[in-house]
Order: sequence, then C-alpha cells, then structure tokens
Amino acid sequence: MTMITVTNLSRARRIKRRGFDAVLTLEDPACSGNQLRFHVKPAPDHLVMHFEDIDDDEYDYAIAMEDDVKVIIEFGRKHVQHNLLIHCFHGIGRSGGAALAILTDRLGNAQSALEALLAIRPEAVPNLRIARLADTVLRTDGAMVAVLDAWAARTPSVAEFRRQKRAFFEANRDLYSRATALM
Repeated sequence: MTMITVTNLSRARRIKRRGFDAVLTLEDPACSGNQLRFHVKPAPDHLVMHFEDIDDDEYDYAIAMEDDVKVIIEFGRKHVQHNLLIHCFHGIGRSGGAALAILTDRLGNAQSALEALLAIRPEAVPNLRIARLADTVLRTDGAMVAVLDAWAARTPSVAEFRRQKRAFFEANRDLYSRATALM
C-alpha cells in the first residue's frame, strides 16, 4: 500500500531513508543551510521547489506560481504508486498545500483530500496560494479554496493561525525573498 507522509524538515531528515520512493522538498528561496539532500545512492526521486509560504497573491515576493503547482501535481502523478515524502520547513503551509493538491488530484474531491491530509498531518494548514493555483490547474472551480475557507470558518485555531501568519509577514517583510531578486 502506498502512502503519503507530510512533515517538517527536522523529521524529514530523520525519516528520509525509510522506504520513500520520492521526496518533495519545498524550501524558502534563500535557503542555505537547512536543505534536505541525499548523498548516498540509491536516492529517491527528489524534487526541490523554492518559494515563500505566503498565502496572498498581491505581493511581489517569490511565491508559488502556476507552473510550480503544475510541476507538483505532475510529480504526484508520477509517483501515484510510490511512497511519497512531502516536507517544508515547518510542515504546515507549503507541504500542506502541495499535499492537498496531490490528494485532490488523486481522490477527485477537495473535501476528501482535506480530510485525508488532516489524518496524515493534523497540524497542516495548507497554503492558500497553492490551493488557488491548484484549483485552476485541476479545474475544480474553486473547490479547494472553498473547502479551506469552510474549514477555517468552523475552526477558530485555523483562522487565528492565518491571521498571525499574515501579521508576521506584514511586520517582517524583509525576511522574505522578492520575486525580482531571483531573476
């Protein structure tokens, strides 16, 4: 039976050699010393993506783009019969968003995908930008964002997490990579 594991970088380092056929790493664009890499062969198929965990679309920061989400979904399709490890630094936003997109693609239903994700990683709060883009790529007519909005409306801790995340971003914009700095 294949599985998806969603976690943070610290745990990913500890479990990376436990039978995963594929690994999806979602890093900050300016990531330097915190990478998960495989130096011993054979290594699993390893896709490394670089973008910030920002939910909003209106900023000129290095955020997920539609092509990034297409690559994530294709990676999930390529490894549908494999054990897949998905991680970002905290194992909450980017990895949650990527897993939600992959699970929605596999299950064909955003609500079922969110339930499966929360069973895998209860602390996940999927990145809204990734969800919006995945809704476009998968042509789900906004189903993923609608499921996430409904979940936040009935789960005060999720709404509060999103509020705090945005407040942190607003107060610390200098910590985030600008999109133009990567070109």
